[in-house]
Amino acid sequence: MSDLLVSSDGHVNEPPDLWTSRAPAKLKDRVPKVVSTEHGDAWIMSPHMRPRPVSTSAAAGVKREDYMKKPVTYKEMRPGSFDPKARVADMDIDRVHAEVLYPGIARALDQFDDPEVRLFCARAYNEWLAEFQSYDPKRLVSLAILPQIDDNDGRNTLEALKHAKSLGMKGAFLALGDHPLSHPCAEPVWAYASEYRIPLSLHIGSSKALTQNLVDPAFAGMPGMREAYLATAPLGITNYVAVLTYSGIFDRHRGLKFVLAETGIGWIPWFLERMESIYDRHRHYLQSQIKRRPTEIFQEHMYATFQEDASGLALRTALGVKNMMWASDYPHTDTTWPDSVKTVDRYFADVPSGDRKRILSDNCIELYGIQA
Repeated sequence: MSDLLVSSDGHVNEPPDLWTSRAPAKLKDRVPKVVSTEHGDAWIMSPHMRPRPVSTSAAAGVKREDYMKKPVTYKEMRPGSFDPKARVADMDIDRVHAEVLYPGIARALDQFDDPEVRLFCARAYNEWLAEFQSYDPKRLVSLAILPQIDDNDGRNTLEALKHAKSLGMKGAFLALGDHPLSHPCAEPVWAYASEYRIPLSLHIGSSKALTQNLVDPAFAGMPGMREAYLATAPLGITNYVAVLTYSGIFDRHRGLKFVLAETGIGWIPWFLERMESIYDRHRHYLQSQIKRRPTEIFQEHMYATFQEDASGLALRTALGVKNMMWASDYPHTDTTWPDSVKTVDRYFADVPSGDRKRILSDNCIELYGIQA
C-alpha cells in the first residue's frame, strides 16, 4: 500500500564540537566533548564520567548482525545524523515525508556537569537544531531539550522552553531529574506549555532508577544485564505516566500534551486497566486529585510512539487510535531505515486504512502542525 509516512521519533547525533565551540571560557572544560578511543568516537558528558561510545546511536545502514563489530566514528557514520541535507536524502530513501527530531547524547542532559552547564548546553543545542530545521522546515521537525525541573526550582526549564519557542521549535524533550513531575516548582512549565500548545516528550531510557540498576558499571558486564536493560527500558516510563495522570496536572492545564517516545504501545492497554482499577478501589481514602478517569486523561493528553508493535496494533481500540504514532528511530539500532515501507506493510497489513493513516501520519501532523 502507498502511505504517507511521518516519523514521530528520529534522532540526531550532535556534532562533536557543538558545545566546545560555543562555550564561554568558564565552561569550556565542563561541557560535553568527543574523544577518540579504542572503541571509536565517544562522548565525555561530564569531566568525572567515563567516555560513552557513539556506537549504537549510529546504526543506520549497518546489518543487525554487524552491530558493534567495529569501532564507530563520526567520519564513518551516516552524515544524516548531523547534516540536514544528508538527513533529507536519507528520508527520501526511506520514503518518509517528515520526521520529528530527538536528541542523541543530549537525552542524557541530566548527567551533564551541573545546572549552569545544563542550561547553557540546552540553549546551544536548541539553537543548533533550529538551524538544522531551517534547511527544510516542512519536513524536519525540531524538539528542544529542557533541563530537569530540579534545576533552579524549574526556572531553568522554563527559561529554556521560552527560548525554544522563540526559535520556532515544535516541541520539547524534558530531561528527568530527582523531583517528581508533580512537584510544585514545575507548575509554571506546565502552564506555559499548555498555554502555547507545546507538546512535551519523555523518552525511553529516561528512568534514572532503571538505568542505575541495570547499567551500573560494576555489574553491566554480567550475563543478561544489557539485554535486560534494553528489554525493560520502555517500562521505565510507567512511573512518570502514573504521576502525570493521578496528580491533577492535566485538570489544571487542559492544553498540556505529553509524548511517550520509543516506549512502544502494547503495554499501554494493560496499564490503563491497572490505573482504572487503582482509581475505582483506592481513590477515596487516598483523596486522589483527578476529576476524570485515567483512560480519559490519557486519551486526551498523551501519545506514544513505536516502530514495530503487533500487540499494540491489535489492541489499538483499547489504547486509542488517536494516541498512537509510528516512528522509524533513525539512526539508532531499533531503526526501520531503509526498509520502513516494507516494515509498515508487514505490521499494518490487517489495519483498516483510516486507522492506518491516522497512526502513520495524521496524529503526528496534527500534534506538531506539520505541513503535509
